[in-house]
Amino acid sequence: MQRPALTPSFWFPFLVLSLLTGLSFWLQRATEVPLEHAPAQPGHTPDTLIDNFVLYRHDEAGLLRFRLSSPHMKHYPDDDSSVVEQPTLVQFRPNGPAATLTGEIARVTEKGAHILVERKVRVVRDAFGGRPERTMETPELTVLPDDGRAFTRKPVRITEGESWITGVGMRADNIKGTFQLQSRVRALRLNPSPTSKKRNAP
Repeated sequence: MQRPALTPSFWFPFLVLSLLTGLSFWLQRATEVPLEHAPAQPGHTPDTLIDNFVLYRHDEAGLLRFRLSSPHMKHYPDDDSSVVEQPTLVQFRPNGPAATLTGEIARVTEKGAHILVERKVRVVRDAFGGRPERTMETPELTVLPDDGRAFTRKPVRITEGESWITGVGMRADNIKGTFQLQSRVRALRLNPSPTSKKRNAP
């Protein structure tokens, strides 16, 4: 049986917001560790360069919650912005699957209040509990962590197993608990058929 997949549980937008809020936190922490500090220069010139870094965040019980890694990051003092190349942010949950955010470039401005992840943005929630891996892909994604909002004007594709939903433009609001694909929405959901059990004749 085939039918549109139009349930919020299929979209998992708030997992994306949680990941990007973690990204904002860790990029602020990264700029506080100047492994290579350049003299101040006029204009838009980086003052902090960090190569091949990995940052971890644990909860109060000592369990790993986030891991952020990147081969290269630059911090710009004139506007307090950061550019992170090929960021990989993994969120670990004690009673649930891990989720991973990747992209080619992450631009963080205004002390983490505005994040733009660009080029091959991908969020993956691992398979668990008999459910397949779930992914969201888009060319770019903007998030406002303080406002609990994320959006893009670009195409979005979300998949779980062979089910999928696509659209152009997306808005998610964690505070209001809303999610919207704005135009050209198409969806397909494949419901697995019940497993038939065969009994051997005596």
